[in-house]
Amino acid sequence: MTSISTPPAVSAETRTALLAYLDALALAEPLQAKLWQLAEITLTQVQVLRALRDGPQTLLKLGQANGLSPTSVTRVVDRLERRGFVTRRRESEDRRLVQVYIQPAGERLMGEIKGMRGTDIHHAVEAMTSEERHQLTSSLRRLVELARAASARAEGGE
Repeated sequence: MTSISTPPAVSAETRTALLAYLDALALAEPLQAKLWQLAEITLTQVQVLRALRDGPQTLLKLGQANGLSPTSVTRVVDRLERRGFVTRRRESEDRRLVQVYIQPAGERLMGEIKGMRGTDIHHAVEAMTSEERHQLTSSLRRLVELARAASARAEGGE
């Protein structure tokens, strides 16, 4: 008879934090719907275009900066490239090194997308104190950092 291992119990504090995260995540759904209606673009695609506004990047750097696996970032860039928002160029003799550039159409799209300005979440963040905004920003950045590190460990087979 084989035994099935059960995952370790989740603390009440962790469960509460995860449920709060899911509540916060649900706030992004109207924004995603608005972006799709406006330009048939996903939040992940917007995130990649935003990163490219700072200058060209390799697929590897784009993936790392946005918490995307190599396969996922390639698919996102493929979709953006088909729509004329980005292009890829080989910048060196190393044919594996490909830089991704935002195109004028991508810049225009980013200019049109006002994102969260005027949304309920925007108003809620504005209603927070400076200290609360700082705490929220720090905590969310730390959450993203830890989640990406866990994802990288899982992909590395650790």
